[in-house]
Amino acid sequence: MNDEIINALHATKEHLAQDAEFDIKRLIESVQREEVTSAAQGRIVLQPPSENRAPSVFQQIRFAPH
Repeated sequence: MNDEIINALHATKEHLAQDAEFDIKRLIESVQREEVTSAAQGRIVLQPPSENRAPSVFQQIRFAPH
């Protein structure tokens, strides 16, 4: 990946953590509020995959015993 993109991601992560005063519960609440706002504005908010789904081919290869 491009270092510029990685640096931007790290800066964003740090900014969000500072806004929540490094409190994980406040950070989660903030993200959840943003998801509700985004969905209300018509944006697609992706949900994490269910825990009971089959592993992807990548996971099967990556975590295969060697």
